[in-house]
Amino acid sequence: MALEIEAEAAEIGHRTGRRTARKARPDEVVEVVTRGERRRSWSADQKRRIVVEAMQPGVTPTEVIRRWGLTSSLFYTWRRQVMSGELGAVPMPLPAFAQVAVAEDVPMPPPSAREIPTRSPARMEVVLPCGTVLRLDEDVGADALRRVLAVLRGR
Repeated sequence: MALEIEAEAAEIGHRTGRRTARKARPDEVVEVVTRGERRRSWSADQKRRIVVEAMQPGVTPTEVIRRWGLTSSLFYTWRRQVMSGELGAVPMPLPAFAQVAVAEDVPMPPPSAREIPTRSPARMEVVLPCGTVLRLDEDVGADALRRVLAVLRGR
């Protein structure tokens, strides 16, 4: 009985224990990927050139990392070493931040009359029993106020 269950599981691809019980079909192709190349060694000069290449305007480190087949951690280790001088002198100046100087306070001219909106302050405040507050300018006419109050009463 136990053999029949294992055979059935093997046919439908179930796992038994730590190994798969699935059998490969004759028409399936299995590709085994191995890392056939041995570990590369890079000279200090090559490391510097790769790091400087990635620091050029318009170039991203990701592009350079892919082009050279590096891992990002290796590249950033080299970059830290180049910046600290551990890999020797850099063949060209590295990009740097521009120096900024703060100017003394310059008095601002007063704003012109066109920039300041002219608006009369509210002259009257009407608080209705429902809690609505009306702030009225002096320009509001009596007829307009009657219409607004009529609408608010009708709610």
